[in-house]
Amino acid sequence: MMIKNKEIKKLILVEIIFLIITIIFSFFIANVINNNYKQKIINNNSYIVGSLIKKYPNLEDDIISSIVLKENYELGNSILEKYQLNNVDYVNYDNYLILISVIVVYLVLALINFIFIYNIYKKIQKIDQYMNNILNGDYSLNIKEYCEGDISNLKNDIYKMTVKLKEQSELLIKDKKYLEEVLEDISHQIKTPLTSMYMINDILSNEKDEKIRKEFLLKNKNQIERIEWLVISLLKMSKLDSGTVKLKKEKIKVKDLINKAIEPIKVSLDLKSIDLDLNLSNDTILVDINWTKEAILNIIKNAYEHTKDKITITSKNNPLYLEIKITDNGKGIAKKDLKHIFERFYKGSDNKDSIGIGLNMSKKIINLEQGIIEVETKENVGSTFIIKLYKNNI
Repeated sequence: MMIKNKEIKKLILVEIIFLIITIIFSFFIANVINNNYKQKIINNNSYIVGSLIKKYPNLEDDIISSIVLKENYELGNSILEKYQLNNVDYVNYDNYLILISVIVVYLVLALINFIFIYNIYKKIQKIDQYMNNILNGDYSLNIKEYCEGDISNLKNDIYKMTVKLKEQSELLIKDKKYLEEVLEDISHQIKTPLTSMYMINDILSNEKDEKIRKEFLLKNKNQIERIEWLVISLLKMSKLDSGTVKLKKEKIKVKDLINKAIEPIKVSLDLKSIDLDLNLSNDTILVDINWTKEAILNIIKNAYEHTKDKITITSKNNPLYLEIKITDNGKGIAKKDLKHIFERFYKGSDNKDSIGIGLNMSKKIINLEQGIIEVETKENVGSTFIIKLYKNNI
């Protein structure tokens, strides 16, 4: 309702105060007018009484007592009427004074209303200019106010909207830049196997030896599988980056989760004669099984690519978090690579064949599970990836 408007309340308060002042002033004027009439009556009586007593000094008591008698008033009025002295015209300036006072009051009230409306108009004009600047992409202005009132509330709401629009605009620019970088990285990653496949096709088209043809067909198949894996991984990455992943959490024993993660790479571990040492607790964890399995699998793959002959996976529970450690006995991570290993498409100096998205994906998934990943590494000893899933997630 308009009556709840702070500015309207302020205007009403000012006008009530001014009205009270006007009433007091009117009473003052009325009192002045009353005193003027009273003085005129006293002057008139003084003139009559003085004239009679001067002429008849011995009749002072009779004259004074006769003034208050009603029949003497009627006699005097008839005599004044006889000599036409009861219709004397005079200018009553008191009436003009009242009229001028009323006019002044209305003019002042009109001035107050004009100032109030003008101020509101200026505020609205300022808001309009501010909105035009926002539409033109200028977010540098600030119309935030700390006083009360609907106009002030509107300004503050517009300011909040401006902050959100600015954040969204910056986010869109950031997303656009990110998309350009991702597309560039994808193009680069796919270009390598495609180039290899073109070369293999050229060789196959001229090769007559069946054994060599089978060998190159196998290489082509590997490149196709690599592209397929890359596309699937990039789709998963895009889901994680866009925030559209909704975790479906289920209870699962840690040892069962690790076994599920190891399953796709078990044959490769056997072919490479890598010893897999599992020392897992019997604890239960609450996670999205598929996504968490993906995160652990990527870390195990990284260990598989860098270890000499052994991977150790352990787990333990404490009052704060459940911890999973994945350790290899490779030559460790170079100091210059350590701070970059979780970056997307980053390749270590000793691993040119890696695409560089597995560890980045693992970090995003574990963070989504409200956990963290840490890395410990020693030269020529190996590296340990430590996953910590906090109790509010277990």
